[in-house]
Amino acid sequence: MDRDSRFTAEVLARLHERGLVLPVPAPPAGKYEPFRLVRGTGYLAAQLPSRDGRYVLQGRVGAELTLEEGRQAAALTALSAVARIHQALGGLERLESLLRVDGYVASADTFVDQPEVVDGASELFLWALGERGRHARTAFAVGRLPKNNSVELAVTFAYDPTA
Repeated sequence: MDRDSRFTAEVLARLHERGLVLPVPAPPAGKYEPFRLVRGTGYLAAQLPSRDGRYVLQGRVGAELTLEEGRQAAALTALSAVARIHQALGGLERLESLLRVDGYVASADTFVDQPEVVDGASELFLWALGERGRHARTAFAVGRLPKNNSVELAVTFAYDPTA
């Protein structure tokens, strides 16, 4: 087994160390594709925090949720994104790098720590994917997200289109 063919197994082992597994990606909630792969760039449809097929940690950070709960929601959302990339590429070997993560945080009017919330996602990406998890990022405050979710991530990544 060469280095690249071991990457998926290494990521799954890292997740297992923390008691995590890749969730089964949810079907699209509307008339769109869950991902698109175009000439070496992959685009994920919005990812949301879920566990066992159900949305979790719903509400606005700074109102119904604490900062730490928001970080947990962001980490769960990142885990969903890794699962979707795994689905899109048939494993993680072809993943070259995350490129950009746009994080949307449903926030109370006075809550201003969106970057710290989205750090929950960034930390999971870096921990699980190593160097391939490095990315540029934005963190936005929004009043509400679909289905009362607390965090939504849009992820763009680079992959090897020749493999």
